[in-house]
Amino acid sequence: MAKDRKTAYRAQFDGHRRLAAAVILQAIRDLAAAPSDQDRETAAEFLESDMWPFSDVLDLPLDGNALRAYLRSEDLQVMA
Repeated sequence: MAKDRKTAYRAQFDGHRRLAAAVILQAIRDLAAAPSDQDRETAAEFLESDMWPFSDVLDLPLDGNALRAYLRSEDLQVMA
């Protein structure tokens, strides 16, 4: 059986970008449905933090605000 090829869209992103996106998406998921309050708090702290390593990998502004602005626009607020 031949190995499935990546779709053209997915192939645009190297492993670092996919890993950064996966970490961010997991934090968003944990914020919504983590099994404990501590896990939700940890996810919120991560999403509220300066995202500089992720900003660099994902080509976001280095001030750490781009992801928070997006989450607010999508009604996924991490800050009250």
